[in-house]
Amino acid sequence: MSEAQDRRKLWKKIRDEKYLILIPDMLPYHFTLIADVFTHHGYRTKMVSAGGREVKDEGLKNVQNDACYPALIVTGQFLCELKSGKYDLSHTAVMMSQTGGGCRASNYISLIRKAIGKEFPQVPVLSLNVSGLEKTYSLPLTPSMVFEMMYSTLYGDLLMLLYNQTHPYETYKGEAKAIMEECFTYIHQKLNGHGFFNTKKNYRYFISAFSKIKIPEKKKPVVGVVGEIYVKYSALANNGLNDFLVEEGLEAFSPSLMEFILYCLANSEEDHKLYGRNKFLWPLTRLAYKIALRMTRKQARALKGSQFRPYDDFAEIKKNCSRIISQGVKMGEGWLIPSEMVTMADKGVRDIVCCQPFGCLPNHIVGKGMIRPLKKLCPELNIAAIDYDPGATKVNQENRIKLMLSNIADRK
Repeated sequence: MSEAQDRRKLWKKIRDEKYLILIPDMLPYHFTLIADVFTHHGYRTKMVSAGGREVKDEGLKNVQNDACYPALIVTGQFLCELKSGKYDLSHTAVMMSQTGGGCRASNYISLIRKAIGKEFPQVPVLSLNVSGLEKTYSLPLTPSMVFEMMYSTLYGDLLMLLYNQTHPYETYKGEAKAIMEECFTYIHQKLNGHGFFNTKKNYRYFISAFSKIKIPEKKKPVVGVVGEIYVKYSALANNGLNDFLVEEGLEAFSPSLMEFILYCLANSEEDHKLYGRNKFLWPLTRLAYKIALRMTRKQARALKGSQFRPYDDFAEIKKNCSRIISQGVKMGEGWLIPSEMVTMADKGVRDIVCCQPFGCLPNHIVGKGMIRPLKKLCPELNIAAIDYDPGATKVNQENRIKLMLSNIADRK
């Protein structure tokens, strides 16, 4: 039987027998909406919720300890969920995204498959990728699914931005979260009805809903959160960093996921310029880049006249790369991290937490390794590079951040 036939047979079984596909919570806002897209196309999905010390311990028991921290966390979370007794394991699968880049994230699946195979050989480990990896186990994506996932990413970015900018100013605890859930329900209904692609109307709904929380003229200090994509966004991986910053009387500002997607598309063009790669593919990625950039600018225009600050324009972030690092540096989030920090400094965000996971040497190089040249370029920057690994305690991480925050208090 050919690979293509194997793939069709596997995914037909998963759809016909109503397998439940578990996905990690590395991007809580975005994956919630992307899971809706899968459901809309006939796949039962659920974002896993296991957390706490047991996730890290489970990962340590089943993944060699020199693997990167995100790989360990994802594997541990899947195993905790499968051991919880909540699922029919004969009709359960897990799915992990793969970038196809040089990062070991492209190889998480082999680690996950080995760990799960020891105890749950009946649970297939599936892949979500557009780079041709894991062909038999890769989710068959239709053009409709790709478009819906792209719009889900845009909606996830906007909801994350609105939540982060209102959470510190809510009248009662949980107000911003309740509004976010209301918006999730609204856009879920649009996906299953009509109007999902009407971004103008949907953006207006989100902005109106979060505008119920009034942001005072004198805002709290803003702290940028940059770093490796999983640790930057996942509260499980970063020990609730954003909530901690709010508790300390601050406002967290996380870059959009679309920035990372645009960064990946821009790298394809750079590979063509530097090495002559992607001879036939790069015109398509260049077109995709232009479309995605236009979509982010449309979102920024929707925020004009509101109380909310939009994300930084990616073209500006890309341009700032030339001030600090070569665009040929692309491992471990590469030039994106220092360029984001320079752009934040230009926009008045001088205090930044840079999240660094254990086991990702390139990320440490482009993160904490760039602090000295960044401060030379932008002397006002106040950066705390925080290491995240199974042995690092939350207290030590928070104490490191508090040292950085003391500089904010000194400036007042």
